[in-house]
Amino acid sequence: MKLVAGIAVGVVLFVGLVAVTSAPRESAESSHRTTTIILEDLRFVPNRIDARVGVPATVVVTNRGTERHDLSFPSLHMPGLQGVEAILEPGESRTITLTFKQRGTHTFICTLPGHAAAGMTGAAFVAP
Repeated sequence: MKLVAGIAVGVVLFVGLVAVTSAPRESAESSHRTTTIILEDLRFVPNRIDARVGVPATVVVTNRGTERHDLSFPSLHMPGLQGVEAILEPGESRTITLTFKQRGTHTFICTLPGHAAAGMTGAAFVAP
């Protein structure tokens, strides 16, 4: 059962990444990126963060859904991530700055029961 759920989340993540992408907006600093992510009912819009290793990425997270949501990187330990992992009530926003130490694809999810399994997943694509 866990294997089926894992495969389903992977398929939803892949389809979501292909269907919903957003290029990050460049700020005044040439390499600093800002991405806005809307938490809606059971999805992140967009469900993608583009970043570079060691370069701060600002993420504005806004819950426009009718339920509580969060955004969590379950496989990464990043200092200061507690602000993003805190639950956002409907209408709440937070701005966080993430600095990735590892290149690659790092998934994020909503950790509330059933949300990730229903498709509330995304990924940060970190280039060298």
